[in-house]
Amino acid sequence: MNKILLMGVCLLPLVAGCRQNELAQEVNNVEAAIKLRASVSVPGLSRTVFDAEDASTSFSEGDAIGFFMPEDENQVKWTLSGDGWNSEVPLMWENKVDEFEFCAYYPYAEDTESRESVPMPDLSAQKGDAAGIGAYDFLAARCTSSYSSNSGAVSFVGNHAFRHVCTLLSVTIKKDLSGEDVRISGATLRGTGLFSRMRYKFASSSVDDGVQPASSPSVDELSFDYEEPVEIPDETGYSLFIICNPTVLSESPRFSIAYVRDGISYTATTDKLGKEFLSGTFNKYTLKLTKEGLELVGQEIAGWDEEVIPDIPLTETPAE
Repeated sequence: MNKILLMGVCLLPLVAGCRQNELAQEVNNVEAAIKLRASVSVPGLSRTVFDAEDASTSFSEGDAIGFFMPEDENQVKWTLSGDGWNSEVPLMWENKVDEFEFCAYYPYAEDTESRESVPMPDLSAQKGDAAGIGAYDFLAARCTSSYSSNSGAVSFVGNHAFRHVCTLLSVTIKKDLSGEDVRISGATLRGTGLFSRMRYKFASSSVDDGVQPASSPSVDELSFDYEEPVEIPDETGYSLFIICNPTVLSESPRFSIAYVRDGISYTATTDKLGKEFLSGTFNKYTLKLTKEGLELVGQEIAGWDEEVIPDIPLTETPAE
């Protein structure tokens, strides 16, 4: 009996030591879990809730991004909830010393094959409203970080923030005389490949990241038809908001509208929108309907990189 008791007493320190090691490992695992912080480049610009007044947007609860661990082709989904970003599976730092590079994109696509083939939104499905812009605003980000850099968080902020990959356009149509009854019945923007399906590639180096055509037909035209013609307000005019692929065209795209003035149907067209639609820019056009035609009275690239665009005249033609 004494021998048995002595053996039990001797084993107690060993059991306690093992339990301490297990607890230490559990604590270490919790500390080494990857956390996420995210924002969008260009001050005031984030993602899903778009404010037409200042071109600002912000991530909202329920948004999801695709996230790639270092040298891993399989994405992990992160979703924004009330307590921050949460991954669908736990992710751990490989170690707490070295730096690692992470990639991420928005909006999350379930059918992503690899980091080199991320499906971008179908731009041909846009409705032209500011509220729906976020669903088509593809964002991409890279971040090189170590565990100690941000207390275990991968921070897509500052120089590593998400950036807008596509081009945002706004076309505001105004009438020249207040009190006129002018209503838009349709609008079309046509330019080679502006709305084709694309895939985004995270290459081995960030300088080679970019947009690639998907294996589908080119989509050159985006049209908006209104069952009930939309009235143009006196002061603000009527605005369309459109996302297009980043590109430099050989010919300027063609924008046309169909409208009714004082009960008579007209069409008006311009091909003076320019040829450059650069990644991360916001091209703003203001068109004025006059008796003589449609005139571009203002153009700028704002918010996502702003620039002023010269006036563009459009010819008014009675509809046949």
